[in-house]
Amino acid sequence: MRKYFSLLNPKTWNKKARFICVSLLFLALAAIVLTWFLEYRYFINNFSRSWNFVFGSPAVFFFNAFLLWLILVAVWGLTGRPILSVGIIFTVIAIMTYIHISKYNSRGYPLLPEDFQLASEASTLTKFVDVWSIVRLVIAIIIVCVLLGLFAHYRGEKYFLRYREEKRKNNFIFRHLLITRAVFLFGAIFIFMSSTVFVRHNLGIRYEKIFLGTQFTAWNQNRNYDENGFILGFLYNFQKLALGAPEGYSEERIANVKEKYKIIAENENKKRKDPSKENTSVVVILNESFYDPDVSFQGKNFSDYYKISGEVMPELHALQKRTPSGLMYSLDYGGGTANIEFEALTSLTNFWTNTVPYTALIPKAGKVPSIASMLGKQNFDTLAIHPFNGGMYKRDIVLKNEGFSNFTTEIEMDYKEHDGNSEYINDRSAYQQALKSLRENENSQVIGLITMQNHSPYNSDNYDHHDFSVETETELSESRQASIPTYLQTLHESDKYLGEFIRELDTLDRNVVVLFFGDHSAGQFDIVKNSEDKEVRDLSRVTPYFIYANYDAGLKADAKLPTTTPNCMVNTLLNKLHWQKDPVYYLVDDVCREQPILTTNYLDGTEFEMTETLQNYQLLTYDILGGQRYWIKNK
Repeated sequence: MRKYFSLLNPKTWNKKARFICVSLLFLALAAIVLTWFLEYRYFINNFSRSWNFVFGSPAVFFFNAFLLWLILVAVWGLTGRPILSVGIIFTVIAIMTYIHISKYNSRGYPLLPEDFQLASEASTLTKFVDVWSIVRLVIAIIIVCVLLGLFAHYRGEKYFLRYREEKRKNNFIFRHLLITRAVFLFGAIFIFMSSTVFVRHNLGIRYEKIFLGTQFTAWNQNRNYDENGFILGFLYNFQKLALGAPEGYSEERIANVKEKYKIIAENENKKRKDPSKENTSVVVILNESFYDPDVSFQGKNFSDYYKISGEVMPELHALQKRTPSGLMYSLDYGGGTANIEFEALTSLTNFWTNTVPYTALIPKAGKVPSIASMLGKQNFDTLAIHPFNGGMYKRDIVLKNEGFSNFTTEIEMDYKEHDGNSEYINDRSAYQQALKSLRENENSQVIGLITMQNHSPYNSDNYDHHDFSVETETELSESRQASIPTYLQTLHESDKYLGEFIRELDTLDRNVVVLFFGDHSAGQFDIVKNSEDKEVRDLSRVTPYFIYANYDAGLKADAKLPTTTPNCMVNTLLNKLHWQKDPVYYLVDDVCREQPILTTNYLDGTEFEMTETLQNYQLLTYDILGGQRYWIKNK
């Protein structure tokens, strides 16, 4: 034991302390340089943008550098060689940023942890690379590693004198500083995990200020990486929201619920049509910010608060007279598209999760039941179309998990028309893309179309003319006076393109049924949104939806569809078509009868009975999104 206590000898400690201090300082300087290099590569080798990030957000930059320093210290704890540790981390950064650049140039959004998760089954990463660029990357890594090796050979002994005591040169533990390195390894990991818990375990809401005055945006990873740095942006996406298990959750309970609705499905489906034999395609259209200024709800009229000169949506109103239509009570106002899309396509609910499932849950949950997955099992081809960045809300991952085998974004679209100075592809192009698929593919299809035309901003110069003006009893702000006419104009153009699309469908020699809905109103109508009267506030949250078929599908003209939240709409469509459906939709049948509007904004604090049906629905939602997924695992 005596030789172990000799570590307290001042001469021994001085040599050891020198090695440790010089190594930590070297790694700190390396962390700063590598963090800048990481941001430089993230911004696609743009020196100006990376420089602006360093000096525009110095606190955020140095926090990223601190995290990278902890990683370097941990690697040093493993290798015992600070220069080798820098070489290893540089190599990792070079490879990751190379994949990021290749992916960004191809898809327009950054590298995410999910890309590695999916790589084994879908070659998610390899499709972003080419052979010669890999060769250049390897050469660059070799050059840097050789330079580091030369530095270590010629200067390493001088600057990184390793602790060694002659009489213990044969003692492996002391010769290699294993105790000290273990302390730094586990200490660095502990500090790293503690320092990043705030970003890895965030709430998953749309906007969240977490640390250093920065804001994380759940639906826009480009913005997260731009404003918070690559490391924090990457860590943010490791999040899997820890949903609390509802009372009574167990494998047995889920099995009992599934068995109950499986029996119901077997009995009821005998009376229904087999979709695989109908030779019919289904198009589900989420039209961005599509809102009817002539809406009336619960005895209140929007036109009593905003008097608009002329009819903004003549095509919609004509359709409502000859096809089943109703009102959807939106989950949000002025935004939240992905949550509405999630409920509409999966028929699950965000009521109890209260997060952004598209970014926080589904990418890591895996396969999720949806209209696409159900009909895909019956030999329907599945296609999603979104005339914008496919990485927004992680749709490139989520839609695949929902059963869409193909995804067409703004990059792959054949039609890319814009209206006036709008930055978005218009609805006419989106509809033309869907029509192209319907004409060219002879198989029955499920097409999920998420449009972009009506998205904000509503700049007054988007159009060279405005057909509509607005009057209110309350004086509008200058910004609203400018933006509302633009919003009304884009709605009018969107309505026109909807009419064109329906007329094109009528000329097709194949059966097509359409479920169409607006996801939410634009955030322009403060008078109704901020009213003290809840029924007036509700006016800002109801949007039109309808079911249309270009053949005799047994739909009753002018039928009134129930006012409901998005989770009930696909089920309503399946019932109107009298198609066979999976057991989950028979549970949704019961839910929508008991609680057709399931959102906190409508309930406004009102208590409702948590029936067995709603309990089962809550358990199912948790099981699929955050639980053990017994519903899916147990056939």
